[in-house]
Amino acid sequence: MKDKVRYSSSLYQRWPSMRLPEILPQPTVLCIEDETHILEELIDELGTSGFNAIGAANATEALRVLDTTTPDIIICDILMPGTNGLQFLEQIRSSRTDLAGTPFLFLTALADRSHELTGREAGADDYLTKPIDFDVLILTIRARLNLVARVKAISNQPAAAEPNGEFIHLSRRETEVLKEIGTGQRNGEIARKLGLSEHTVSDYVKAIYQKLSVSSRAEATREAIRRGLVDMR
Repeated sequence: MKDKVRYSSSLYQRWPSMRLPEILPQPTVLCIEDETHILEELIDELGTSGFNAIGAANATEALRVLDTTTPDIIICDILMPGTNGLQFLEQIRSSRTDLAGTPFLFLTALADRSHELTGREAGADDYLTKPIDFDVLILTIRARLNLVARVKAISNQPAAAEPNGEFIHLSRRETEVLKEIGTGQRNGEIARKLGLSEHTVSDYVKAIYQKLSVSSRAEATREAIRRGLVDMR
């Protein structure tokens, strides 16, 4: 078996911005992988790197974990027996609004780009290929968690009151993305129109969902109209 790529603290020296913010002293990572040796490696490497790693061998076990635990990030294999990774992602994105802003990373040995596009459309944040480069994995996890922390910090900023007494703050870009959502545009189309990457648009969509307490584009549009946040004409 190919030697694992070990995570080193020297990464902090090369990329100090990848340090986790104090808001997440020991983030919880849910790892879903049906190959036992890979799951064990994930838990070992993540634990060594300061994460609270919880393992699940399939989607059913993962759902049981989610009954009692809210992870800060989810790592999931695509090809699993029973419910596969794509189906699991679609299931939690549609039924667990509390996980709408939780980063979701896929592990895959698939080279087919169509699987990646399908996963990103379903709400995946990143794809990492096997065999796992643990340096890249750790940096990716930390980058995603730092982004979540920044979004939360923005969300907690004081905002003007709406007529109904509720408070909400949308940045200029979030407002632009929300308006495009209201016209039925998908992430790729929005990215091209606004000159952004599809990843960035996906992050804006998640921030909008979190702020509006919704879990779908249709709900976001209805809330935007109800609150008068954007002009849909």
